Amino acid sequence: MNTAAKMIVTGVSTVALACGIGAGIAYADPPTPTPTPTPTASAKATPTAQPRHRDDWQGPRLKRFALLRRALHGEVTLAGEEHRVVVFQRGPVEKVNNTSLTVKSADGYTATYLVSADTTVRKNGDKATIADLKVGDRVLVVANQDGSTLKALRIRTAD
Repeated sequence: MNTAAKMIVTGVSTVALACGIGAGIAYADPPTPTPTPTPTASAKATPTAQPRHRDDWQGPRLKRFALLRRALHGEVTLAGEEHRVVVFQRGPVEKVNNTSLTVKSADGYTATYLVSADTTVRKNGDKATIADLKVGDRVLVVANQDGSTLKALRIRTAD
């Protein structure tokens, strides 16, 4: 399979994964109703917009999927000519060098990901390199699993 086809399959697979997980959570975790305050006739306060809380892990796309906001790590097997396993993990960087990145999630799960020139790195939404990442940076890693090897596709910081 050529590089362009692999990139397209990766993109489509990631979107399919996010939509499937989001739909499952939307079904399994319905929103709880919140009571609306009743305005009083004597109140002369004008309504003000409340700032939205933005969790460091939530980008604009992830806000739509409750499961993805809470998920620490996971994997999914994608069908195709050759099945492949895509994994993700979020947490602080434990170790980083030019060829690998180790991440430890809040539940104690730790994994090391191989980093290559094909790995997309973003820090604060801007393009970056693996050298820009530091121990303690909170990241989201999406990777392909090949046997016991995890090859990072994308790394995104939360800061």
